[in-house]
Amino acid sequence: MFKTSWKRMTISSLVALSLLPVASASAVTITVKPGDTLGKIAARYGVTVEQVKLVNHLQSDKLLVGQSLSIPPASLVYTVQADDVLWKIAARFQTTIPAIIEANKLNTTELLIGQKLLIPTASSNTPAPQDSSSLYTVVKGDMLWKIADRFQVSIQAIVDANGLKTTELLIGQKLVIPRKDADAPSSPADTGNMAEKPTTGKGAEPSASDKPWVTTANYTVVKGDTPWTISIAHGIPRDEFLRVNSLSESDYLQLGQIVKIPVHHIPVTSTPGASYGEYLDWFEAAQYLFPINAVATVTDFHTGKSFQVKRTIGAFHSDTEPLTAKDAAIIKEVWGGTYSWNVRPVLVEVNGRKLAASMTSMPHSIEYITDNDFEGHFDIHFPNSLRHKDNLIDPDHQAAIKIAAGLGK
Repeated sequence: MFKTSWKRMTISSLVALSLLPVASASAVTITVKPGDTLGKIAARYGVTVEQVKLVNHLQSDKLLVGQSLSIPPASLVYTVQADDVLWKIAARFQTTIPAIIEANKLNTTELLIGQKLLIPTASSNTPAPQDSSSLYTVVKGDMLWKIADRFQVSIQAIVDANGLKTTELLIGQKLVIPRKDADAPSSPADTGNMAEKPTTGKGAEPSASDKPWVTTANYTVVKGDTPWTISIAHGIPRDEFLRVNSLSESDYLQLGQIVKIPVHHIPVTSTPGASYGEYLDWFEAAQYLFPINAVATVTDFHTGKSFQVKRTIGAFHSDTEPLTAKDAAIIKEVWGGTYSWNVRPVLVEVNGRKLAASMTSMPHSIEYITDNDFEGHFDIHFPNSLRHKDNLIDPDHQAAIKIAAGLGK
């Protein structure tokens, strides 16, 4: 059991982790032999003593001959912080709640501050890149289908090149990206077990130049899940989650229930030049690239001044807040020393994509970030997004977006 002095908590917070190298790609069970110690066993299997103790819930280094021990798979150690919950930790590290539960042999989803968790990762034995390949480092928000789209190779090609046992990725993980074969399809056609191949028209698969398309992946409901928490964790609107699963707002989810998660594939589109952003429809593309809780860098199109923001809420457009007081000060400076409803073209850079957008700076209504010297949130609009007051398209915002996309004056 964990020390009773640790504080119980309910929701998520900041990351405090240390990467620990391991060599095993899957869990194994061993029997302690005469002369074995935790240090010898850890060294033998290329893990750490801490990892072995965590997965076996050991409180001391003492072992008994004949005792069974689990040797953890490739993983890192994460220290639980105030307000952490499993679903947010899983989302942060691009893994799943069941994977964390299994790796740690958890009997409950309740966490304690200071508790150590093993976070499963892909195998650390990544093949070295060959002449026909390049090496890519996974960043926040990456998924295999996004990387495959970006490099115009199939998901299966990446899986094969890296010997992956799972499609789940870890920030900082190195991936070998194989050279695109001339005869290969221009979009990732093989998604393994993640989803069925998308179709348009009479069974035709979309190419990278087509509009966004949607596939689905399965998710198993765990304790504490709600339609809202699941939708936020997967970067989709709650109403879409309900619709895809034929649920109403009054329906309850059951432990172990299998639900469908829409996976939105957003091909990269061309722009007139590097100083412009992609012109992407809010409802079919932009809202999935800039989901709730995502942090982005916004650059004012005319002055070139940049600041960081977070999308904290919003369905018809992005309700957004400055990340820090320094960011709020830059916004005020860009708008001439005072916040206002004046519309300005901006570029929103998030997870490697630069999007054409339009922004006002006037703080209003709900706020979630309370230490940024900004009382409320401001609005960022994208192509075909709607304003709150009447759910109509705002022509001033749309004109500014076209400027940011290089499509208007």
